[in-house]
Amino acid sequence: MSELAEIRAQRAEVEALLAFRHAAPGPEKALAWWRLHRARGARPGTARLPPLPAPPPGSFSALQSLALRLGLLRIESARPPRHIRRAMRPRQG
Repeated sequence: MSELAEIRAQRAEVEALLAFRHAAPGPEKALAWWRLHRARGARPGTARLPPLPAPPPGSFSALQSLALRLGLLRIESARPPRHIRRAMRPRQG
C-alpha cells in the first residue's frame, strides 16, 4: 500500500471514530461503530493499534451476541447483522 493510501485509510478511520463518538445512542451509534470497524479493517498493520471502543448495545444480532459470550466469535472478524448491512449500503441516487 502506498503512503498516500495509508494516510487516506488512517484519515477515514479518524473520521469514523469522530462520527462514532458524536453519534446519538441507539441505532445511529451501532451503525457508526460498524463503519469504524470497517475503516479499521481496511488499514494495514492494525495489530499494533489500540483496540476499538466497545460496541454499543444493538450492534450485534442475538445469535452474534451469544457467539461472542461463548467465545465462538471474535469482534475483529465479525460482520454486521443484516439490518446494519442494509443501512451501510451506499445510496443509489
